[in-house]
Amino acid sequence: MTVVLGCVLAIVLLAGSNVLGQRISVLIDDVAQLAGGITATVVCWRTASRRTGSERQWRVLMAAGMACWSAGMAVWAFYRSVLDLPLPSTSVADVGFFLFPIFAVPALLAFVGLSPRRAAAGARHVWVMSLLDGAVVVGSLFVLSWATVLGAVVHSSESESIEFLVAIMYPITDLVLVAMIVLLVVIPQIASRYRTQLTLLGAGILMMAISDSIYAYLVAIGANFMPVLTDGGFIAGTALIALAAAAPRTGDDNPSPSDSPIHGSSLPGSPTTARAYTETVTGERTQLLLPYALMGAIGIVLAILRVQTGDLDSTVVVLGVAVVLLSLVRQVITLVQNDNLLRSLSLAQAELTYRAHHDGLTGLLNRSSFDEHLRSAVNDARAGRGRAVLLLIDLDDFKGVNDRFGHGGGDRLLVELARRLDLCVVDGVVARFGGDEFTALVYGDLDTGRATAVRIAEAMRTAHEIDGHSVSVGVCVGVVQIGRFDRTPHESTTVAGSDTSDVDEDELMRLADRAMYTAKRSGKAGIYAYDAAGTLSVVPSRSDQGSLGTRPKMVAGEPDPARLIGPPTST
Repeated sequence: MTVVLGCVLAIVLLAGSNVLGQRISVLIDDVAQLAGGITATVVCWRTASRRTGSERQWRVLMAAGMACWSAGMAVWAFYRSVLDLPLPSTSVADVGFFLFPIFAVPALLAFVGLSPRRAAAGARHVWVMSLLDGAVVVGSLFVLSWATVLGAVVHSSESESIEFLVAIMYPITDLVLVAMIVLLVVIPQIASRYRTQLTLLGAGILMMAISDSIYAYLVAIGANFMPVLTDGGFIAGTALIALAAAAPRTGDDNPSPSDSPIHGSSLPGSPTTARAYTETVTGERTQLLLPYALMGAIGIVLAILRVQTGDLDSTVVVLGVAVVLLSLVRQVITLVQNDNLLRSLSLAQAELTYRAHHDGLTGLLNRSSFDEHLRSAVNDARAGRGRAVLLLIDLDDFKGVNDRFGHGGGDRLLVELARRLDLCVVDGVVARFGGDEFTALVYGDLDTGRATAVRIAEAMRTAHEIDGHSVSVGVCVGVVQIGRFDRTPHESTTVAGSDTSDVDEDELMRLADRAMYTAKRSGKAGIYAYDAAGTLSVVPSRSDQGSLGTRPKMVAGEPDPARLIGPPTST
C-alpha cells in the first residue's frame, strides 16, 4: 500500500509542477486518472471472483461503478487532451460519472450482510433491488439538497444553470457516500470485520469528493481552467478504492463461504449464530426502510416549502415524481417477491408435513403416522364410536428379489405392491411398517377385515415384471379386531361376557404379529385372524373357500391369549 500511494503522490506532484509543460502535464493527469479508474475496476472484479456473500457483492458493484466512472473519464480525457478544452462543459462524460454513486450506494449497503430472506429471493432480485435502492437514495438526497439550498444557489449563479447543476451534483453524491461509510464504521460488528476495507474505501471516495468540490467551485465562479494539481483527488481516490478491494477482511482472514448466519461456522442455536442473525436482520431492515425514510423527509420538506412560499420549483416536482415512481417499482418488486417467498414457504411446509407422515419410497403412511391412526381407532372402539380391524402384512421371500434384481429392482416392486395394497383397502389407511412389512387399518367389522386381507393376498400374487422377468410374491397376513378383552393378553384363559381389561396398541400389534408369524410357520402365503371367540383361525383365500368349507381350521397347539367381546361372527 505504501508503494502504491508513493507512486500516486509522485504522479500528482509531477503533473502539478508543470515542469514538463502544460500540455504534457494535462496528458499525464488524464492518463493517470483513467489508469486509476481502470485499475480499480479490474481489481474490484478480480478480487470479487475469489470472495462470496457480501464480500463479493460490494466488489462487483464497485467494479460496475468504477467502470462507468472510467468510461466518463475516457470522454473527459478526450475533451482535454485531444480537443484541448481545459474545462469541458456538460457532456456524455457526466452520464458515466453519475452512474458511479448509483452502484456505490448498494455496494456500501452490502456491508451490512445478506439476510436469509434476501438470499432465498435469488441473486437477480438482490441486484435489482440494490440498484433501485441506490437510485432512490441518490435521487432523494438530491431532491432534498435542491429544495433546501442547491436550487437557490443555482438560480442566483451567473453560470449556466444546467452546467452548475451537473457540477454541484458531484460533491453532493460523493459526500453522501462518505456519510454512509461513516455510519457503517460506527456499527461495531461491521467495523470489526471490515475496518481496513471501509477505511480505504472511505478515504478514496473522500479524495474524489474533494476534487469534485473544487471542480464545482470553479464552475460556480466561471473559471475556464482546472489546475492539474486539484485532480490529485481523482488519482489518489481510484488507487485507494483498488486497495480497499484487495484488502482482506479484518476480523476473519479465512471467511466462511457465506456471510449469512445459516451458512456460518457457528453451531445452530449458539450465541454467535443468534447474534449474527440479529445483525443481518437489522441490516436488512435498514436497507428496506432507508429509501422510504428519505421519501418521508422529502414529503415533509416539500410540505413546509409549499406552506412558506406557496409554490414549488419545477425541478423539485419532476425529480420528486421520478423518485416516487422508482419507489413504487421497488415496492411492486418487493411485493411480488414476498408473494413468491410465501408460496415457496407454503410448499416447503406442505412437503415437510408430507415427509413427516409418509414413507419416502412408497408414499404410504409411515410407522409414526400409522401409530396415531391406530391409537385413535383404539380410543374410538373403547368409547363405542366405531369398529376397526388391524392387519399386519409381510411379504414372503422378498430378500430373494433384492438378491436377484438388486435393491433398485426390489424398490420398484415395493412401490408397485404398495400401490396394489392401497387399492385393496377401500375404507381405511395403509402404512409401510418397515422393510417389507406393511400395516393396514380397516374400518369395519371382522368380516370386512378378513375380506380385505383376502383381496390383498390375491392382489399381491399377481405377477409384476422386473427387468423383463415376471416376479410374483406371496404375503402372510395377521388380522386382529380392535376392541376389549376380558383378561390381560398374557393370560391363557378367558371369561366370556366380562369387560375388565382394555388392550392397548402395543398388545394389538403383538397379537397381529403372532397371527402373521403363525401363517409363516404354516407354509407362508396365508392369512390368520383372531375371531370373535378369541380363537386364532386360518382365513381361506377365494380359491380355497370351496374345499375348506364354511369354518376355518383351528391352529393346533396355539394358545388362546384373548377373547373378543361381542356376539360370535361367522366366517
